[in-house]
Amino acid sequence: MSNWYFIEEKEALSPSLNMAIDEYFFNLSHEESIGFFRIYSWDRPSFSIGVSQKVSKAVDLDYIKKNEFGFVRRITGGKTVLHNDEITYSVVSSEEKFFRDNDLYKSYSLIADIILQTLIRSDIKAELSEGSSSLLSKSSNPCFSFPTPNEIEVGGKKIAGSAQKRDKVALLQHGSIPLSMNFEIYSGGTGFSESALRRSMTTISDESTIDKDLLIENFYISFKEFIGKEIQKYEYSEKDRIAIGVLEKKYESEKWNLSL
Repeated sequence: MSNWYFIEEKEALSPSLNMAIDEYFFNLSHEESIGFFRIYSWDRPSFSIGVSQKVSKAVDLDYIKKNEFGFVRRITGGKTVLHNDEITYSVVSSEEKFFRDNDLYKSYSLIADIILQTLIRSDIKAELSEGSSSLLSKSSNPCFSFPTPNEIEVGGKKIAGSAQKRDKVALLQHGSIPLSMNFEIYSGGTGFSESALRRSMTTISDESTIDKDLLIENFYISFKEFIGKEIQKYEYSEKDRIAIGVLEKKYESEKWNLSL
């Protein structure tokens, strides 16, 4: 029997619940050799920031609160992302395909290749980025304002952003593939130029007329082909829901979200 599971959330979830579920599967993967591939969405426009980002530099919290947008700190690294009209994915694994003999950079590139094949399968002319100045990675600029190595571009513009957490046992990588982008909200929440964002990023709807469900199907096929195993559908148990509920309180708290 395969040790890989697929979860496609049928309802849009809150920022705190989405991050709680990802962390729950990351914790679960420390108990046995197992993998999870999850697709989800957000119940309102929401900003997520990397675990090491300072809130005051990463986002305009007053703007976010005034407009009742979501806000959450991830346990992964990376920069500020506006989650709105997009496909959000997470990959959690403690088994050999992504983990054994692979460091963060290598496993990141493996997942990037799956996303690349998904877009190519969807007739989108995507390619791997060579990255940009290391000074940008040290800045507070938002995620989609610049590419890092092994992220995906179309015509020189970033179309997917990802972040990873890794320890000696397991990894969690999640990321955003925008179907469209509200540049006014992204700019307002980050204080970064709207015109600069338009120059640096693109979206699925800018490059294709592909249906969201077909894009998700192509993502699933590309993922399954890469791991070379059957993937079981995961069903949440009552034990899962209780543990996720405990973690959700963490992501709802200012103690966590405003910790830097």
